[in-house]
Amino acid sequence: MTEVRIPKPGDAITEAEVTEFFVEEGATVSEGEPLYSIATDKVEMDIEAPASGTVSWKVSEGGTYDIGALVAVIS
Repeated sequence: MTEVRIPKPGDAITEAEVTEFFVEEGATVSEGEPLYSIATDKVEMDIEAPASGTVSWKVSEGGTYDIGALVAVIS
């Protein structure tokens, strides 16, 4: 099982909005494939899957979360 957390895109950034999921709940993803996207007041970025497996989302699209928050689990 691999935890997927919101990365820290910059020193002054403390939270990010999860703007889009690229993989549906329960779907399979391969390591390196785009998993979700985030947006802050300074940057927008796509986050790649750190591992291969089945995705279980722990947050909602459109929600704003602290850096380091658990976004998904890949098992």
